[in-house]
Amino acid sequence: MTRKTIYFDNAASTYPKPEVVYTAQDDYFRHAANPGRGAYAMAIGSATTVFETRTSTAELLGIKQAERLIFTPGCTYSLNFALMGFPFKAGDVVLVSALEHNAVMRPLRWLVRERGIVVKVLPYAAKGIIDLHKLIKTMLEMRPRLCVFTHGSNVTGELLEIKSVAAICGAHKVPLMLDAAQTAGRTLDRVDDLGISLYCSSGHKGLFGAPGVGLLYVAPGIELSPVIVGGTGSNSEQLDMPEVYPDRFEAGSLPGPAIAALGAGVKWLEQTGVANVIEKEQAITQRFIDWCRQSGVVHVVGNRIDGVLGTSVVSFYVPGIGCDVIAQALDSEFGIAVRAGLHCAIVAHNALGSADIGLVRVSFGYFNTEEDVDTLCQALTTIASRATALTSGPG
Repeated sequence: MTRKTIYFDNAASTYPKPEVVYTAQDDYFRHAANPGRGAYAMAIGSATTVFETRTSTAELLGIKQAERLIFTPGCTYSLNFALMGFPFKAGDVVLVSALEHNAVMRPLRWLVRERGIVVKVLPYAAKGIIDLHKLIKTMLEMRPRLCVFTHGSNVTGELLEIKSVAAICGAHKVPLMLDAAQTAGRTLDRVDDLGISLYCSSGHKGLFGAPGVGLLYVAPGIELSPVIVGGTGSNSEQLDMPEVYPDRFEAGSLPGPAIAALGAGVKWLEQTGVANVIEKEQAITQRFIDWCRQSGVVHVVGNRIDGVLGTSVVSFYVPGIGCDVIAQALDSEFGIAVRAGLHCAIVAHNALGSADIGLVRVSFGYFNTEEDVDTLCQALTTIASRATALTSGPG
């Protein structure tokens, strides 16, 4: 009999999905055509699905002008579209946190080489991602052109103090670009209310959609150059990309099945209640953190262990055992899926002092249970005891 997998890698992609998500993707794939490319019934039906998903997703995230919410192939593409399309000049300064993902840092590194921008990494704060006083001081000293911050770390799970950070950026008239890969659908923050200039997210994590679609919101007053150009189904008589949103940034055929799945995930979130999803995930996460604090079996990295609010992500190590060994043992012996290594975030691991060893990351989801967490704790106790036995040895 096949053993059930206990899935704790929801930071990479939520699993399982609500059943309606699977159904929506399958139905679209079986019965839809290319949206925006024809006036026949199937194409119109597909376009309606895209429109409704864009509208409902914008409403969920607190975006007033839904047409400025762009569908991309994924959050990495959204971040690239925003950064590569931004009107940088040589010498422009970009501020980032110390916990950024490679999807932010690699495009910025390219821009440093090719366009001569300057990237300033703010130090990791003792009680959160960014020290607000340091942020203000750096703003005054360096006059940045753009701030690019992760909303929630994919390594430690810590949340940016987004209201304070957004207020500081607004006061200094510096656009704020948010990497919300880990937080879309997992916080109650409203994008427009915060004054976010550029918002990037995936569809397959906290929004419970399928891989293949991401989100890029471009606030009014922020203009980007298209990075990908081509057919849009509109203004076909012109060789320039349309000026109108979202067509300006949606060249080529849209990933209709993934968009349909996203729409179903958003609808499920609305019906279930984002607050209810957050409450359940936080309760399960706190159960594990409490065990970590009390047992001393594993060492949690970052500030979550000290009560700092965050998402459902927790990373740790066990002295004497490699993170890959732990992950392999959890999978092969206990049927528990986690992620180990550097999590595509070398800058973060450098800041955390874990670049040489890597970490084991668990990320809990709505469909996990307290029993799943208890099984994980028991498994880690068993695995850690082997290191203790090897260290003590006979005699």
